[in-house]
Amino acid sequence: MGLSSLTLRQLLPVLATWYLPMRGRLPGLDPFGSLQVAEHTEGTEGFQCRERFLQILWNEQRLAGELRTRDGQRLEVVSPGIWNVEPGPDFRRAVLRLDGRIVRGDVEVHRSPGDWYRHGHGRDSAYGDVVLHVVWRAAEKESGPPLPVLELATAMDGAWRDLFAELQVELYPAARRIAPGRCALQWAGTEDDRIARLLAVAGLARFEDKTLRLQRRAVAVGEEQALYEELFGALGYKANRDAFRALARAVPLADLRAVPDAEGREALLFGAAGLLPDPSLTQVRAPWQEALRRGWDRWWRFDREPVPVTWSRASLRPTNSPERRLAAGLLFLEHCRLQPLAFLAEQATVARQPRELLRLFEDALDTRSPWEGMIDFATPLARPARLLGTARARDIAVNVLLPALHALGLGRQDERLGGLARETYLAVPCLQDNRLLKEACHRFFVPPSRGKAILARAAIQQGLLEVYRSFCLALEGDCTNCPFVAPAEEAASPIG
Repeated sequence: MGLSSLTLRQLLPVLATWYLPMRGRLPGLDPFGSLQVAEHTEGTEGFQCRERFLQILWNEQRLAGELRTRDGQRLEVVSPGIWNVEPGPDFRRAVLRLDGRIVRGDVEVHRSPGDWYRHGHGRDSAYGDVVLHVVWRAAEKESGPPLPVLELATAMDGAWRDLFAELQVELYPAARRIAPGRCALQWAGTEDDRIARLLAVAGLARFEDKTLRLQRRAVAVGEEQALYEELFGALGYKANRDAFRALARAVPLADLRAVPDAEGREALLFGAAGLLPDPSLTQVRAPWQEALRRGWDRWWRFDREPVPVTWSRASLRPTNSPERRLAAGLLFLEHCRLQPLAFLAEQATVARQPRELLRLFEDALDTRSPWEGMIDFATPLARPARLLGTARARDIAVNVLLPALHALGLGRQDERLGGLARETYLAVPCLQDNRLLKEACHRFFVPPSRGKAILARAAIQQGLLEVYRSFCLALEGDCTNCPFVAPAEEAASPIG
């Protein structure tokens, strides 16, 4: 879907002449993806039904006329913020104008001002960044926090009974937390294929950014080390990305290559990671006791201190434990003979077409190990599972291996190598879903489920994330100043 009629040769000129110049017009944006993005969970626990209606009104901005706060300030809503379903204020990262002055912060929604104290927010530091208190009615005798207050009862664009029926029953999916932007309305009449090709161009921009970051790091530490660090960062995924990257920097490839055998390299990395449990304090399962004893024996000989990192295990699936991910990284390095970049170039020589290269990368990451049955040295899995499934292997290929191969092709001025990396990137099927991608779907598609038909390739998913990060989040949801916003036909015209 979406890319079948286009080639890399057709997409690249659009990237150079349309998307990158447009993105470059954003003031102060780091074009290489350093923007940090917060993420949210999907739960809805803690919401009260009546407050939920008020939250929907705020999220959809069903407001009319000139808005004024209770103390008389003129209020303009640049962005209502992102609906937060974790503990804390109802909407994060809102952007408002109060009497012409830009104010950024959180928004809390209640039935009345006094609910602020009844709910204990006055003693909770998580509410310290709230800049607006939105309530149904503000009774004169009931006081709230010293914040601007907006009364919804007198600011709606229709009767509450009509809005309640319309928003709750017909138009508002239960999971929807982000109001659609202007792009969603403009794309409503545009064919899926045209939007997919538009996003594929943005996906190529994201791919080029990843390539450039690897090149920059390679200048400092060398190509192989830069790839090793990125690979370990990807193994850590969200919770332990920084910890894995710190480990790769503290125990560089040169140190691993200096160890003559695989068992010693395993002891070095597990010991440096602080993941070798003390057998006198931990009930290690019998089959692993001897392996752990040998690991400690080898680790002490290195005469090193563990790297000062903290491993996160909160809300982590057992199959994603740091021990299992570290074992997967070690097995891949052993498979590559501790030369991961040279291995990628070798596979690119063997592969005759993009799908074959992707399969070779997936096979290299799909390593077998006794760790398939364990969470850590003491805890078995209920059912053995591969260290890296196909979905995670593809994610690593898209975000690390293919950009590294592209960077190598650019460095060698090898057009075939770089071209194969990009063509393979365009051919990868869609990756696993995540919360940020869901947020972007709510922002760009009406209904959000339309994204299922459009986001059929990884490059298109990556393009949606690129646009969401570089425009929506960078501009804090302000569509009026966004260069990406254009009539649907004009937006789709560069790619036919």
